[in-house]
Amino acid sequence: MSEIYPLSMLCRFEGFPARIRVVCGRAFSEARATPFSFGSRVTLSQTPQSGVLRGTLTPGEPLPTLEVIYADTGDDDTFDLKVSHYGYGRFYLPKADSPRYALAVVKGIRVEATGIRRSFETLDRWDTFLPAGADLSRPVVTPGSLWLQDASGTGSHGATWFLGTAPAGGNILAGRLQLAGDAYLQV
Repeated sequence: MSEIYPLSMLCRFEGFPARIRVVCGRAFSEARATPFSFGSRVTLSQTPQSGVLRGTLTPGEPLPTLEVIYADTGDDDTFDLKVSHYGYGRFYLPKADSPRYALAVVKGIRVEATGIRRSFETLDRWDTFLPAGADLSRPVVTPGSLWLQDASGTGSHGATWFLGTAPAGGNILAGRLQLAGDAYLQV
């Protein structure tokens, strides 16, 4: 993947169960080397690499890999069927003279088995209010911003920031700090 951080960022995966059950499609009947066929029901479990960031988020460098991975054996390397969920977003200018950035979000599923390796992706495009002149080449860390970073390296929290102004008089900003839970700020 050639997406560069922080103009690109990984999707956040939440609520994926420990195990899933899938039904095999027609491709399994056509791929003779797999032990499954069309209509086979297979229970898959998350693997040890599931949800683990493989690499570091370094400004100016390609995004590392982060996937939710399921396999019939529960193993990353030895399996008869493996299904991986992945996703990332990328800020870009739709045209050279665009007044603001757009955001493209790619979400995909990859299916791997003997004789089968297929990916299915969706692409959503979103308009933003980020002006074209904004410097998105590095993460925003400025006085007055809110920044949360998981220092333990376990991946149990994400990093997020809020920067803005609001008129005085009791306005309340409420939201979620990614995986860290609810947060409230009264201005």
